[in-house]
Amino acid sequence: MADSCVANVTLFLLQRSVSAYVTIPALPKKDDIQRMSRLSILAIMVIFAVAGCAPQAVQPVLDASSTAAASGLIPASVPSTPTISTPRVTQSSTPQAPVLNPLTGLPLEQDWRLAQRPILIKVSNFPRNNRPQWGLSFADIVFEHYAEGGLSRFSALFYGQEAEIVGPIRSGRLIDLELIEMYSAIFAYGSADYRVREAIANSDFAARAVSEYPARCPPMCRYDPVNLNHLITNTLAVRAYLAEQGQPAVTVNLQGMHFDRTLPLTGLIGLELEVHYSRGNFHRWVFDSEAEAYLRWQEIGEDEAQAAALEDRLTDGQLGVANVILAIVPHRYVSQTPEFISIELEGEGRAVAFRDGMATEIRWRRPEAGGVLQFETADGEPYDLHPGSTWIELVNTSAEVEERQPGSWWVRNHLP
Repeated sequence: MADSCVANVTLFLLQRSVSAYVTIPALPKKDDIQRMSRLSILAIMVIFAVAGCAPQAVQPVLDASSTAAASGLIPASVPSTPTISTPRVTQSSTPQAPVLNPLTGLPLEQDWRLAQRPILIKVSNFPRNNRPQWGLSFADIVFEHYAEGGLSRFSALFYGQEAEIVGPIRSGRLIDLELIEMYSAIFAYGSADYRVREAIANSDFAARAVSEYPARCPPMCRYDPVNLNHLITNTLAVRAYLAEQGQPAVTVNLQGMHFDRTLPLTGLIGLELEVHYSRGNFHRWVFDSEAEAYLRWQEIGEDEAQAAALEDRLTDGQLGVANVILAIVPHRYVSQTPEFISIELEGEGRAVAFRDGMATEIRWRRPEAGGVLQFETADGEPYDLHPGSTWIELVNTSAEVEERQPGSWWVRNHLP
């Protein structure tokens, strides 16, 4: 009965969306964001309708006043995410435990979010004029990894919140294939090496991989503030596009991470982590006790010393996360010319977790039966992260990892 209901709703919405979706030129015009917003509303409608097929589901209502401004691609006052409200319902006399986001340990404002896939989006870190990026502070988990030429790139996972703009978006890498499988995720990316494209085309997630071509705008739009021609997206527009392609929202198992505000009983001081992927590419995480977060500082010169606050262009605030995990993972050359790296995120390995100004030696583990990346203590017990977002630094097993001063950790990545 539920499957029939979902199928009927999906068909209805696809018919309704035909007039809203048009092919957009490569460079967006003034009304591009309006089209993205219409598809964003469609995505919400799909979620509402699916929720309506389940018994006793409460259907959210979209606050239309929170959609993107029609004056341009970047709103004059930057919104956080589209505001979702729920109708008033009669409260039970028995207190209900909040529904928690399995990727952050934080309460979900809308529990219907559990009935959708995460979205993995490939975000650029170089060249430097791509900074500041849009939307990284709305991601639940961000993986940072070596790409090539001494440069690193981000794979940002969005689940508990939507982001009205994410970018600049770049091409995918082999590591993304692993992350898509672990989180049963949608993948939004610019393009990829032919080997990555072939692997995606032959995978069971090919239908939920969204690239600039053939998707075009929306959901993958070009924005050209100062002749940089950035590729950006909107997470709700991605969901709407997949709904149009016949990909319904589904519930996936994301359990496996553990969270607790209580400080770990063992560990070292961990106030700062500095990671060098190459001489011209380093960054620092510095713990801010007032914010209860590690704030990001990114290199701005070639001397391995100059750094500035890395901001999120959506919030105009410095990027900060509750947890930073240094995951030590085997890297392997697929080819050296051109440089092409495989990051073997399989089995288990050493890691160092930073939370609340403390550093703890832990283990990362990828379950053989599938599922999300998990973290354990040296005794094999689940490691508790601080509730909130997590940034995972992937470095090779040959990386140098030192505590140079009490509380100050230093890492230099080395290739195979």
